Amino acid sequence: MIGHKVYGNGPRKVVVLHDWFGDSTNYDFMLPCLDIQAFTYVFMDLRGYGRSKNLAGECTVEEGAADVLVLADFLRWPVFDIVSHSMSALIAQYLSLNERIKRIVAITPVPACGAPVPEAVLAFLEDAALRNQVSARQIIQFMTGYRQPSTFVEQKVQQWYETSNPQARAAYLRMFSQTNFSDHIKGVKTPFLVLVGAHDAEAYGEPVMQQTFLNWYPNAELKILKGCGHYPMQETPKVLAQMVQEYLLPS
Repeated sequence: MIGHKVYGNGPRKVVVLHDWFGDSTNYDFMLPCLDIQAFTYVFMDLRGYGRSKNLAGECTVEEGAADVLVLADFLRWPVFDIVSHSMSALIAQYLSLNERIKRIVAITPVPACGAPVPEAVLAFLEDAALRNQVSARQIIQFMTGYRQPSTFVEQKVQQWYETSNPQARAAYLRMFSQTNFSDHIKGVKTPFLVLVGAHDAEAYGEPVMQQTFLNWYPNAELKILKGCGHYPMQETPKVLAQMVQEYLLPS
């Protein structure tokens, strides 16, 4: 079974997926802010990360989507929501065609067209994934608008390396930089909430999300998270928790 942690006992079921730079413990700062009477959350670790660190896999969108459905079956959840972050938004979008998915929150997401980069940038990112700490620190600084202290940056880098294996990091890099299934999901009516960090990198900014998510999905809406970059669950956890829960459980 894919590694996971169940949190809460409420009727609204939510699968929570993490990003490239860390496992499901990225969300730990949010836990005190979550309504565990209204929601049951399952924090899933993708293969090669966290509780699934030693679980081998191909680290593809298709595999991640299949693991989500197997986990939901194991939990006996006939329908559920998905909260996704960055690269795992690809998995959420792939699953948006499935009638079991009620709503999707896409936090600083990679669109279904992927996030292609020049070969030189890809090599830089792969070097960081294989444990070049200098490169990894530069990525975190860039993705947070150079606004976070060195302690935040250092902790994120060390967490990344400790909670994942290098082969998986490199494989997921290829996944989110080379995947494109956008032609297959255009017009999907699943409701999406797209959350953009005000200080995130340009590739994850509002114009890109308008051109992709809001152009492709007729029931998508976009909100800006002030005071954060690419990692709102660690930069502004209380605000993120409130926005996610208000969307998934409207009054």
